[in-house]
Amino acid sequence: MQILSGQAIMNQIVVGPLYFYHRRELALQVRSGRSREQEEARFRKALNQSVLELAGLYDRASGRMDAGTASIFAIHAMLLEDEDFVQNVLCFIKQDDVTAEYAVQRAGEDFTAAFSAMDSAYMRARAADMLDISRRVIRALTGGWQTFLLHKPVILVADHFLPSEVMEFDCNLLGLISQEGSLDSHTALLVRACHIPAMVGVPLDKMWNGHLALMDGNQGLVYVDPDLTLMEDLRVRYQEDGRPDLCIVS
Repeated sequence: MQILSGQAIMNQIVVGPLYFYHRRELALQVRSGRSREQEEARFRKALNQSVLELAGLYDRASGRMDAGTASIFAIHAMLLEDEDFVQNVLCFIKQDDVTAEYAVQRAGEDFTAAFSAMDSAYMRARAADMLDISRRVIRALTGGWQTFLLHKPVILVADHFLPSEVMEFDCNLLGLISQEGSLDSHTALLVRACHIPAMVGVPLDKMWNGHLALMDGNQGLVYVDPDLTLMEDLRVRYQEDGRPDLCIVS
């Protein structure tokens, strides 16, 4: 049995197999036979499409959580339409003669790095938002959409999770564990609103993919290959306590 520590977003206990999420890498064409004007038109069309998608996500989120949390996707739309971001993309297209998708990637990386370097923990957490929205525009440009389906109940593991990904999780999701991430992130806010058991900052190794794990959000611990005595002890203890903020799903 391996025991690892992290920070809990939700104080719940879940038991299930670990499954490492493989986010599809976006292979981008740097240059094309299109003109700069054509690439700019492609970018603006993808930008508009992305804003409409975010409006749809806001509507979906509003049906599941409070308006303040759902407004995360309205904020994403504002970030996409921010003049600095738009001009940064257009500058790459015009000066470097690159495709719209490559320009969006470059601009997204620059803004993500800028947020990551800020002193404020809250502002550093916005780096994930910039990564999320830039990937959305790139997908609109390239058609690189990834269908998110879980074929059995699992605890999903990744280096990080993006805010929009939370809205795609299905009923087979037992919990989330990220190796990076922040309790101040928009992803964390959405996870709380959706009541998804989750922890951040847990150094799980991919060799444990498929292994049984017990995620104890109350203690901030993850047990890989937990023994039956531990699981029964926790089950009995929290059932006896009758604590409504804790649940066990197995």
